[in-house]
Amino acid sequence: MKIKALSIIVVLSMLSALVLVPLPVSAAEPIDFTYEVVDGKATITGYAGSDAEVTVPGEIGEYTVTEIGEHAFFGNNAIEKVILPDSIETIADQAFASCNRLHTVTVPKNLTKIGAYVFMETILRDFKMPDRVSFIGEGAFFGTKLTYINLPALLTSLNSAVFGLCSELAYIRIPASVTSIDAQCFYLCDSNLLTIVGYTGSAAQAYAEEHGFAFASLVCKNHVFSSGVCSFCGALLGDLNKDGTVNADDYTILVGYVNDPATCPDVSIADVNQDGILDIYDRLFLLEIITGVSTWPV
Repeated sequence: MKIKALSIIVVLSMLSALVLVPLPVSAAEPIDFTYEVVDGKATITGYAGSDAEVTVPGEIGEYTVTEIGEHAFFGNNAIEKVILPDSIETIADQAFASCNRLHTVTVPKNLTKIGAYVFMETILRDFKMPDRVSFIGEGAFFGTKLTYINLPALLTSLNSAVFGLCSELAYIRIPASVTSIDAQCFYLCDSNLLTIVGYTGSAAQAYAEEHGFAFASLVCKNHVFSSGVCSFCGALLGDLNKDGTVNADDYTILVGYVNDPATCPDVSIADVNQDGILDIYDRLFLLEIITGVSTWPV
């Protein structure tokens, strides 16, 4: 009987321990957010938490979250990283402005509109612009730490100070669809550092030449590559000396272009990994192609 009683006590002790151990709580619970619902969709209007990493929920109160509202995270000095769900279509004016420790944002693929001064006075370092973005408001990235950015083909204009005071911006690719660039778009950017990449005869070229920025030309407006070959003009990715083959000579040329994109006569062909950016990863990928480690995607 004593053994049986002892067993019962042990079991009860184990159950008590299980009850007392707290369950892990994920950062930024929905209770930390305020929101409003319009036409059956939720807009985040505020955040009361103090986490360094914040994950915005895709659903809240049984409603799909499609917008980050005006000033929703304004002035929050705790946030360093924000993960946005793919349901987000709009980031409204000054949503993350003055979040002076914010350096990383996971960008939703369905984002279409970025409001005015959204990331002003943050230390945002990288922003992978989704293809669906068709509007960027005034001063959206003012004073950030962006180093490069590739703009989508749905944009038709660039507003005042969108990239103003981006003193570390070294490379921006502007599509032919952009026909209007405000004179103050790159206000106080470093003309000795920034290279504007675009098409010959485009608004991007005109802006660069008028405002003293280096310009690198994209030759073919219809570059669609399959197995390394452009289906429109027959250009071969990585064939930088135009001799019909890709070899170590092209790699040597690419090293120079990566170091100074303004010297590259055709960025589309030099951008061998086709990520919209001319950087060290193109060098690595071309080296893999030359040595047979990798092959061109079909």
